[in-house]
Amino acid sequence: MPDGSIRTTASVAAPDNLGLGQMELAYPETMTVGDSATVALKLSPATQLVSLTPVAAPGKTPDVPAFVYKFSGNVQLYPLMNAELRALGFEIDQHGPVRRIVESSKPVEWRWIVRPLAVGKQELVIELSIPVIINGVTSELSTHVLQDLRLAIQVNGPIATALTPPPAATPARSLVQRVVDSMIDNTGALTAAAIGICGTVLTVLASIVAFFAKFKPKAQ
Repeated sequence: MPDGSIRTTASVAAPDNLGLGQMELAYPETMTVGDSATVALKLSPATQLVSLTPVAAPGKTPDVPAFVYKFSGNVQLYPLMNAELRALGFEIDQHGPVRRIVESSKPVEWRWIVRPLAVGKQELVIELSIPVIINGVTSELSTHVLQDLRLAIQVNGPIATALTPPPAATPARSLVQRVVDSMIDNTGALTAAAIGICGTVLTVLASIVAFFAKFKPKAQ
């Protein structure tokens, strides 16, 4: 350029679009650390749109509950489209852009399995893009970003569980066992009582013997 700066120009070609489509997202609003859930993006061609009412859709992953798609706006559809899910606080089963072939007669869908790693409000971003050709050279492919869809999930900590089992119930003792245990515990008191009783009995016997001795006839 006359001022010494450099300008780089290129001719960028994108495929013809297929018309307007509706974007719908499905994801859990809350999760627990260590659990897994599905995040899904669905694009529906305008000719397939019936209503904007959210439609329930079952999860295809085992142990993942059903979830509901929510309307997230409109976008131009193209024969080839990429979607990439990015997040710092999650493990994601698929990394990088995932390409799908889009048809004008039926919906197309992307799904990711995510597992949170940290507690708090975590943000995820889905980048929706299309491949483009630079300067008419097929090998020089790039992408053109159509939408950045942001979603937030509240991640809670694991629920604490009791590690110590409750103490086992003590079996009921029989009446005989209780009596024997009571006698063992009170051995000293029982011994003293027995000695006292024996002394009393001996004293009474001695008194009786002395009483009858007074009436014993004397020898002639």
